[in-house]
Amino acid sequence: MRKVALLITLALAVVLLSLDYSHSFGGSYAYYVENWDEIGIPNLVSAILAGWRAYDSLGEASLLFTAVIGFYLLIGGKKK
Repeated sequence: MRKVALLITLALAVVLLSLDYSHSFGGSYAYYVENWDEIGIPNLVSAILAGWRAYDSLGEASLLFTAVIGFYLLIGGKKK
């Protein structure tokens, strides 16, 4: 189980280190205004919430799952 936790930690580190953290100019407003036909949602606020809240919720669920697994491993796993 510790090998799996180490593998997940290393994979997460590789993903985080490979991301581009440079500042993007224009932001989400410019993107949504330029690609209005592709979005298909008439309200800008609703478009942003529908487009990004799913990723945010997925990240929160992943964080919670990782915390629970880490705590489980920290207390010694299943007692035999």
